Amino acid sequence: MQPETKQITIMTAIALNNLWTYIQGMSLKKKDREWLAGKLMEPTTDEAKAVERQKAYVKESLYRALDEVEQAKRGEIKLRTLDEFLDELEKETV
Repeated sequence: MQPETKQITIMTAIALNNLWTYIQGMSLKKKDREWLAGKLMEPTTDEAKAVERQKAYVKESLYRALDEVEQAKRGEIKLRTLDEFLDELEKETV
């Protein structure tokens, strides 16, 4: 971990600890505690968007894979071997 990242992490931990101490000192009704807990557990907009993009990517990948299998069954294409697939994957990441 880089020194600046470590410093930010420590500062974040201190800020969260101060926030937690403040929240514990509050006199909240059950309904208010439940609301606050829900807000703390709610994903941020960026996280939610990232999850949706990942889901869409996986879904599209599965559809493409199933389509390739169907095409191979009909003899329209020849499926790659695992080695061919891994070679192609390696070339894409370089």
